[in-house]
Amino acid sequence: MSSVENRLKHLLVSRLRVDPAILAASDGDTCLLGQGIGLDSVEALALAIAIEEEFDIEVDDADLTAALFETIGSVAAYVRRRLGQAC
Repeated sequence: MSSVENRLKHLLVSRLRVDPAILAASDGDTCLLGQGIGLDSVEALALAIAIEEEFDIEVDDADLTAALFETIGSVAAYVRRRLGQAC
């Protein structure tokens, strides 16, 4: 698991109070919305705000889609693209 994914997991625990035991058994393919982590739309928006603060990037409004928050890996890939890092 990449550093970005680990930092995202930390945000999920510290900011959104996701159970660390759920995240310990998860990987980059773990669903964030619905079954899996179980974030709702308000929590996804809170995660976007936390990402902006943690990584010092701006999440464009047009990017706030269910596809972005599909998995931990999809969010990590987005963050890496915004940071200009190779996936």
